[in-house]
Amino acid sequence: MATVNRVNSNNNINVVDASQLSQQDFVSAVYLERGNMLDSEVRRLVGEIETSNQLLGNVNTLINKSNIAQYGTSQYTQTTWTTNGNNIVLDNGYGLAIQPDANGKTTFTLVDAEGNQLNYQNQTLIPVAKDSITDTSQVGIPVMNDMTMVLDDGTEITFKTSAPGTPFDPSNLSGGLADITGITITRGNQGLTVTDLNTAKPVIGTPNLNGTTLDSGSNDGYVLLEAGGLHSWEYDGVNTNQMTRKDPNDPNVTLSGYAARKLAFQNSFTNEVTGGMPVLTKEERDILSNLLKINYTDASGKGQLTPEEWGSLKTSLNNAKENLTGSNQLQTVQLQRAMASYNQNFDAMSNSQSRIYSLLKDIINNSK
Repeated sequence: MATVNRVNSNNNINVVDASQLSQQDFVSAVYLERGNMLDSEVRRLVGEIETSNQLLGNVNTLINKSNIAQYGTSQYTQTTWTTNGNNIVLDNGYGLAIQPDANGKTTFTLVDAEGNQLNYQNQTLIPVAKDSITDTSQVGIPVMNDMTMVLDDGTEITFKTSAPGTPFDPSNLSGGLADITGITITRGNQGLTVTDLNTAKPVIGTPNLNGTTLDSGSNDGYVLLEAGGLHSWEYDGVNTNQMTRKDPNDPNVTLSGYAARKLAFQNSFTNEVTGGMPVLTKEERDILSNLLKINYTDASGKGQLTPEEWGSLKTSLNNAKENLTGSNQLQTVQLQRAMASYNQNFDAMSNSQSRIYSLLKDIINNSK
């Protein structure tokens, strides 16, 4: 049997012999065989998407390592950040604007060079793409515990939080939200703090060269990575917009959106982004060579890349990330089509059976 759409005589597909079956059984067998083929296709696409997502997570981890290698150990001889009233100007087009809100507390907006934003209001971080309007329930990141946002240039912005006003209740996913009381910003040995953010009069410190001390003295908590702009963030290799969690009240239900993110960040978490020069593990070197097919320079031969080598590798990693993201989107569309065909085949089989039984019923009634 010739191969057609990856199906051949070795795919456990039984060829129907129409001469050995009644018309009813023949029709049923055809639908069942087609269903088996579509089921195999669905499973194949699901496997490819899982592999793609895993690789994307590996690439994001490596990009973060390259940022740390290039910027995390930077030793400034003088500060490059400035403050102007309630505005903080960072490197590479990033800036932080702090404003009082109507509740006697403070909100802020983090912006990048392209005009994308990360807004803080109502105990929620809201990523916003340039010139767009967003739905908080769809993209909002709930503030529940200490959290660090790592920018694309390696800057770490750590949010210190208060205890939640109302404890998180898993029975109805309510409560658990907390105020951001302070911000610690570090990049290498450069640092700056903002305190009293839960009041109407926040205190903005002066940029200085004690970033290493500030970083080690603050809990990084949950670490999120900027994914190509302040409007897009990833946690544990998954974009926050695509995070899912099992419903604690029904293990058969998968939650997404704001509810899933509340479940992800509900517990206090002690964590520290490791400083120093990162190293490529053997597993990561195998992934680069065998799966991603990325050529890179490693003069040490042991994964101990220099900052320049990490910078060169990052260019290839960004290209790989773009390709994987595009492939993932295409695979998702293909999976949706395969699932639609699978469901249509099932519906058609059910309708066919219903019509046959109806016809047989009419024949029997007419013969009486």
